[in-house]
Amino acid sequence: IPKLPVLTTDEGINQIKNNIDKITEWKNLLELIPKFYLNEKMRKTGIAGIFAASLELTKEGVIKISQKKIFENLMIKKT
Repeated sequence: IPKLPVLTTDEGINQIKNNIDKITEWKNLLELIPKFYLNEKMRKTGIAGIFAASLELTKEGVIKISQKKIFENLMIKKT
């Protein structure tokens, strides 16, 4: 079984921090997934890595996360 690359939490944190200046207003979390992880095989790891990173950065007070209703888009904003 070939081992596929994954978007780690640390890589996700770096991705969000590199784009933090662009997140002054609420932005869809999925827009921050690197292009490499947007294809069908890699999409789930891209979502998981960015989501885990956003939780960590929220805990640190760097960003805020919002979701209006269940299953709606997760939105993030720089604090």
